[in-house]
Amino acid sequence: MRVAHGREVQRARLSNISATGARLWQLSPLTPGGLVILCQLDMKIPAKVVWSNERQTGVTFLKPLKPADLQALAGTVGQAAPPAGGWRHHGFREIS
Repeated sequence: MRVAHGREVQRARLSNISATGARLWQLSPLTPGGLVILCQLDMKIPAKVVWSNERQTGVTFLKPLKPADLQALAGTVGQAAPPAGGWRHHGFREIS
């Protein structure tokens, strides 16, 4: 996946995805509140950086993804695994 922010474009790995946001790996830290565009396949998805550190970045999409777009990005649709706290139906799943 490519992530465009300002005049820069970086490559990133998609870690988690839901209809409303994603977690990305292998990006240099970005400023929370900044706008980015996620580019994958023929999609360009505008998003806002929610948090970022040296290892990961969390973004929220400006417009929720359609189910078909989510499926294309996630590869296959599967049951989301709950996080360690048991918080159910969070909409994320790990992608390898």
